[in-house]
Amino acid sequence: MLCFSLRFWLCAFFLLVSLAGFSQVSDSSFFSGKFDKTPLQQALQEIQTKTPVRFYFEPDWLKDITVSGEFAQENVAQVVAVLLSETELEAAWYHTYAVVIFPSRASHPAVVYKDKQGKALPRLLFGLPKNVSDTKKVELRGRLTNAKTNEPLVGATVSVPALAVGDQTDANGNYRLLLPTGEHLVTFKYVGLLPEERQIGLYAAGTLNLPLHQSVVVLNEVEIRGDRPGDSNVNSVQVGANKLNIGVIRKMPAFLGEVDVVKSVLLLPGVSSVGEGSSGFNVRGGGADQNLVLMGQIPIYNPSHLFGFFSVFNPDVVKDLTFYRGGIPARYGGRLSSVLEVQQREGKGGKLTGTGGIGPITSRLALEGPLLSEKTTFLVAGRAAYPNWLLHALKDKRLKEGHATFYDGNASVKHTFSPKDNLTLNGYFSHDAFGFTQDSIYSWENTGVALKHTHTFSDNLQGSLSGVFSKYRFAITDKSLGNASEFSNGIWSGSLKAAFVYDAKRHQFNFGAEATRFGFKPGQFKPTEAGSAINELILPNDQAIEAAAYLSDEFTITQQWTVMLGMRYSLYQNRGAGEVYVYDPTQHRQQRTITDTLRYGAGSAIATYHGLEPRASLKYSFTEANSVKAGYQRMRQYTHLISGAMAVAPLDFWQSSNTYLKPQLADQWSIGYFHNFGGNKIEFSVETYYKKIQNQLDYKEGAELWLNPAVEAELLPGKGRGYGLEMQLSKREGNLTGWISYTYSRSEIQVNGFFKQEKINNGAFYPTNYDKPHNLALVANYQLTRRLGFASNFTFSSGRPTTMPIGLYEMEGNTVPVYGDRNQARIPAYHRLDLSMTIETNHKKDKKWEGRWNISIYNVYARRNAYSVFFRDDAYAVPQAYRLSVVGVPLPSITYDFKF
Repeated sequence: MLCFSLRFWLCAFFLLVSLAGFSQVSDSSFFSGKFDKTPLQQALQEIQTKTPVRFYFEPDWLKDITVSGEFAQENVAQVVAVLLSETELEAAWYHTYAVVIFPSRASHPAVVYKDKQGKALPRLLFGLPKNVSDTKKVELRGRLTNAKTNEPLVGATVSVPALAVGDQTDANGNYRLLLPTGEHLVTFKYVGLLPEERQIGLYAAGTLNLPLHQSVVVLNEVEIRGDRPGDSNVNSVQVGANKLNIGVIRKMPAFLGEVDVVKSVLLLPGVSSVGEGSSGFNVRGGGADQNLVLMGQIPIYNPSHLFGFFSVFNPDVVKDLTFYRGGIPARYGGRLSSVLEVQQREGKGGKLTGTGGIGPITSRLALEGPLLSEKTTFLVAGRAAYPNWLLHALKDKRLKEGHATFYDGNASVKHTFSPKDNLTLNGYFSHDAFGFTQDSIYSWENTGVALKHTHTFSDNLQGSLSGVFSKYRFAITDKSLGNASEFSNGIWSGSLKAAFVYDAKRHQFNFGAEATRFGFKPGQFKPTEAGSAINELILPNDQAIEAAAYLSDEFTITQQWTVMLGMRYSLYQNRGAGEVYVYDPTQHRQQRTITDTLRYGAGSAIATYHGLEPRASLKYSFTEANSVKAGYQRMRQYTHLISGAMAVAPLDFWQSSNTYLKPQLADQWSIGYFHNFGGNKIEFSVETYYKKIQNQLDYKEGAELWLNPAVEAELLPGKGRGYGLEMQLSKREGNLTGWISYTYSRSEIQVNGFFKQEKINNGAFYPTNYDKPHNLALVANYQLTRRLGFASNFTFSSGRPTTMPIGLYEMEGNTVPVYGDRNQARIPAYHRLDLSMTIETNHKKDKKWEGRWNISIYNVYARRNAYSVFFRDDAYAVPQAYRLSVVGVPLPSITYDFKF
């Protein structure tokens, strides 16, 4: 089969030739034979075997056409004319023995689509109009790639605006549309690349693979949007999902000049954090541990550097990110609130290229290119931080004497065995170290490896098999004389995953299975020198396995109705060797009420949990620019992050579900209205949701969590609920782009155990530590010239809850504060403005070096936002509240990014 471009121009050429009368008909070749409802392609092949004449055609044009006729030593030209007389095909002779078969001029559309310059758009014909029912629907499918790198475009949109029908490309760049037969104008769009349009004569199923090109004037990259690219804000069935391209993220003002994927997510509706200096984020009233963060396929258990000021994602290796806060696909599991999947770039072939940047806190470099041959490509990247000079310049004495650093590295190798098979190996490692003194050092590490084999079985079926390993470790090292010691905890997981995608015209099936083994290290405290006064204390490690299988179907019912149904089944088992304490059932759990200990051998089941996790999304399109979507999802989370803090902190540790700690279970319902206007330049969306959580954990008053062998006695299960409203208005084209998002959300929990000590606030619902009702984000980007752009972010959020003292009493000469009900007061509201300016180099095509300067100011008006409020005793008075601010001054920075 000829490729599209060659096929189009060849047919156009021969059509002109035939119109001009330049055909040369053979008058020296004769044929004898008989055809009785014989497929036309078979008839032409028989003529070729008996004569020197050769035919050239597109097989789709001859599909389902049969011919009849009996010939005895007749001229081939006459034979061909008779066979085609009852079809909508014509023959053009461009040589005595060469014939092109093409659609008749009578089958050409009366209306020709034109571009903005008035030129006719390229037209591709699949099948012929003859005998095609007006009500018949056929499938258009294909693959979109980046013309420069040949990488698949993930999240690109393919749409037919006149029918309000569209699709979004998957992880391999594939799309599919089910369309009525006829002529259609199809648009192809992706952030940062030039859009394409094609006129499609669709009378039979067809495949169109298309590369999208970069613009010479790189203004597309400054488009800012908080939702999926193109028209999928309205057309996609997915509810509660966002996609951001790294080009968008690079334009945002950044903390000390370092582009941050996680910080960009905080500007989306439904997402918040407890404050500066906190890692992780909170989604729709959920805890920071309820978010599944993936680097490719690798789960990241602590996504932060330097206690949350930076994320683990190096911007030079990030391709784009997809963020789900509702309507989570069935292929994801293990977390309650959201999925953040960060796609890494794959090394491109051709020649060796590099990117990097130099800033006041970090520097980075990435190299990519072919490895030995064009079939194998690689990408390696490294980043290092040097913030000590900044700490030493601060006024705070403890910070002034402190020291900090981090570094991380990414590596990727991809080998293409054939167009149907490729193998990808990705690796990641990071290390952080921080200390207020030279004697005490906090350190933590993330390590991850993923090996993935992808195979295309057919045009309809693709599959992949992956092996994934991830490990997180935290340690505190004390080098002081006489107390030399190390405390550490951590978690590791190893997974085997099989995933498949099957396109069946109006259905798109995703199905697969996975198995994961977990290892939990809750804590150990060891002396590191012979003369240390520290006594060794090691908590027993925990083991668990989790298995899951899933199936989902995205089904196009009509042009207006689309539904996505999914089901996931998961099974989790906490396994030995291990011990389980038995508590006195007549008293609330605590160490002194332990009455017995049950011991389990290696590999034996200690506790087993399982259940179904249904998912559903429904979309109804009023017009091409208006739709309503609704969704429901059930999620199960079998691992728990035990922490006395409000966000992910280094001292936290992961804990398996076991005999006493039940899995968390969440049900969420959501509905939203989506509208595009101004020629799809402006997007509006409003969503509302309600979420119920079972077995959500909180802590007893004065809970002791550090190195506690009976930590379950300090934890209290409760019922959680969250509800809210999310609105977003975004402009994604023009010199001025950006978005405004507002979220009203509530997050509450009820702990109402059997004993008084197992009740909080007398069993009533109360706000969680991360309940922040009002969140507002304004993101703006103005491109003044081709080379000069300005950006700003403004954020506002309600203060999070805290517990205040309401009185005091004297006890043995000491003043003891009396605290009120938990989380019934709030710290002051948070707001901040950031500004940045970006200066581009020239945009010549043949330049070998590209540079970009970014100048930014974080916290422009020096807002001293409170991270927490603490209390100090004053004689004979209620303890006074004091505000702890992490960043209370403007922080300017200048960064130089380059590419060669």
